[in-house]
Amino acid sequence: MKRSIRHSGTGGFTIVELMIATAVFAIVLMVVTTGIMQVTRVYYKGLTEANTQDAARSIMDSITQAIQFNGGAVSTTPASPSAGASYAFCVGNQQYSYTLGYELMDTPDPLQAQTYHALVVDTLSGCSASSPAQNVRAASITGRELLSPRMRLSNLSVTNVGANLYRVQVRVVYGDDDLLNNPTTTGAVCQSVRAGTQFCALSDLSSVVIKRVE
Repeated sequence: MKRSIRHSGTGGFTIVELMIATAVFAIVLMVVTTGIMQVTRVYYKGLTEANTQDAARSIMDSITQAIQFNGGAVSTTPASPSAGASYAFCVGNQQYSYTLGYELMDTPDPLQAQTYHALVVDTLSGCSASSPAQNVRAASITGRELLSPRMRLSNLSVTNVGANLYRVQVRVVYGDDDLLNNPTTTGAVCQSVRAGTQFCALSDLSSVVIKRVE
């Protein structure tokens, strides 16, 4: 007499079940990846903004403290400087040579709005309004660079507004040309796009300072 053998339902996953599981895993992975990318973007955005603000504050402190305590004559900046040209102003024996709108790079591309130096402070005995600016677009200069690579000086203004009173305005922008609107002008701003915004920032400072030492 033959005996029938019954098998219990312990088979593997069906193809449909595997497809559903794979789809769920893919969705979870996509959500996790998106979250990591967003956190990374926010982190680098904060880092870029902090570095840009620090550079602008450092420039502002350097100029305002020189005006307050260095003594000597203060020469003002030109009213309408041209992008890419080299200019200078003096605070006592400190000369600040600069160019506007050009991105500071270790190795500038001659076809782009890039420069070897953007804002350089140097000690110059007898510095005055007639002292020629250093060519900051050149590789070899003397003095100390006040900006970091990929930053540009969008605006720098030292204006006499009263007896021994000076208004100092500094605008520093971080980012390549393709991340900015009007990159070589005083109105340079980051583009309102999502991609690459973590590598674009600006800091705009203004202060009025009194000259305390003659």
